[in-house]
Parts: sequence; C-alpha cells; structure tokens
Amino acid sequence: MNQKGFSLFETVIYIGIFAILIPSFMGIILGFVQKSQAIEMRIRLEEKAATIRSELQYELTQAGAIDVTNSVFGTDDSYLVFKDPANTSVTMKRTSASVTFPTGVKTVHRLERQTVAGNEWMTDADTEVSVWNIEPVRNVSGTLTGLNVHLTMRMLSTTGVALEKISLTTDTSINLEPQTTEL
Repeated sequence: MNQKGFSLFETVIYIGIFAILIPSFMGIILGFVQKSQAIEMRIRLEEKAATIRSELQYELTQAGAIDVTNSVFGTDDSYLVFKDPANTSVTMKRTSASVTFPTGVKTVHRLERQTVAGNEWMTDADTEVSVWNIEPVRNVSGTLTGLNVHLTMRMLSTTGVALEKISLTTDTSINLEPQTTEL
C-alpha cells in the first residue's frame, strides 16, 4: 500500500532538528544585527568628527584673529576664541549639558559653538566629548602659525552610558593663514 505524508516519528524528528537549528540561526542573526548597529554608530561618529574638522578648518582659515588671551589651551576642556571675518567673536568649547534619556537625565559633554547670534551644538546629544584639547603651534620666532586639535568622542547607549568600544580619537593640525593675527 502506498501511503503519503509523514509518520508521527518523522514529525517528531523534524521538530527536534528545528528546535536545535532555530536558536543557532537566531543567535547568528542577532549577532549580525548587533554588529551592524555598532558599525552604524561608528560611521556616524566618524562622519561627525569629519564635519567638525571641516567646519573648524574652514572657520579658522577665514578667521581674522585668534584670541589667545581669552582662549584656554592645553587642557581637555580647551576653549578656542577667534574673530570671524565680520570681526564677531566665536567661541568653541566643550560644555556640560543635561540630556534626557529613557532612564533619566544625564550630564553629557558636548562641543558648542557660541557667537553673539546664539549658541549651537556641534555634536549630537548621544555623543560624549571626553577630550577637546587645542595646542598652539608657533614658528621659531614665536608667531602663531597653527593649532593642533585633539578630539576624543564616544557614542552613548540609549541609557546614557558611554560605549567604550565605539569611540574615536582624532588629531588634526590646522595651519593659519598669514592674515590671521594673534590677540
């Protein structure tokens, strides 16, 4: 007699095989999802750092003067004060800000650009700036010719905790134009 279909024994074997394979496949899929999220955060961090470097490069090559008297150099909380082409004072600094996360309000260090027209954040609320260090570069005669900028940023989790594996440190040297004076 020719019977079609599965016997109870075959069905139990197939269910057992699926019970073994499905958790393994789910583990692999979840691993891929977590890695893609980490890669996405890393790319976002690198793009933000590139944008900050680009904006800083542009603004400093256009600057009329670097205010070394009111700037604070050589610390992780450096301040950079300069005059833009319209002779307006611009300050770039690391500022503590209160940011609301699902688990509550946390203090986050962010980069801020301050002008007379108002303040704007240069970094996102889920990005911690742990180091913003600016060092002046001088030639042999002591003239300010550039700035070295050391920036370290870390992504924050949805709870506001710094993700140590998703961080970025960058060092940039910016040459100042000959028309840029020192105040």
